[in-house]
Amino acid sequence: MEFLEVAGKTIQRPSLDPDDLTLERTDFKGPFDFSATHLRGGVQAGVVGEGSLSSVLVSSVDLSECRLDPLELSNVRLDDVDLSNAVLPSVTARRLDVLGCRGIGLSLDFVQAMDVYVQACRFDFATIRFEQVKNAVVFRRCRFVESILAGDLSNIIFDECEFEKVEFAAVRAAGCDLTTTNLIDVHGLSTLRGAKISADQASSLAMRFASEAGLMVVF
Repeated sequence: MEFLEVAGKTIQRPSLDPDDLTLERTDFKGPFDFSATHLRGGVQAGVVGEGSLSSVLVSSVDLSECRLDPLELSNVRLDDVDLSNAVLPSVTARRLDVLGCRGIGLSLDFVQAMDVYVQACRFDFATIRFEQVKNAVVFRRCRFVESILAGDLSNIIFDECEFEKVEFAAVRAAGCDLTTTNLIDVHGLSTLRGAKISADQASSLAMRFASEAGLMVVF
């Protein structure tokens, strides 16, 4: 088992050895149930399916414009997967790694997210909603441009991420950590009650806080 500690939170990473996985043909159309499998390569753009992945490595697969509903992920790693304009409206994830993936225009709703680690991914124009976060979720060195982050953002760590014109619509945010993230022209800060930002961030965001509070700043 591999554990990762970020900003005082510890998450459990997936335990996967490619040598122990069976290489199978990538097919997400219709019902699917993959276990102890490596799904490598393939174009699945626009497919419609539903199912579960358990102890599965998915690498270099094109899932753009797909719709997978519902989707259950347990002990899974997505590596270099294209999820641009995909619709995933009901995802349950436990021990999930998402590495080097593209989620431009992605619509993603986590029914439950537990021990999720996302690194070096792009989520421009994406909408990501969390209904329930258990333990912690970590986004590391990810980019968000004109994206929406909504729902339960508690115990989500954004580590060295880039936010530009991002809108927050949180219902909970206690334990959300933004202290190392670059925040440019972000909106919905008033919904992040209980989240952590640095003193420098607070200073640079002061005008935005005042605007959202309905205050008039006189010079």
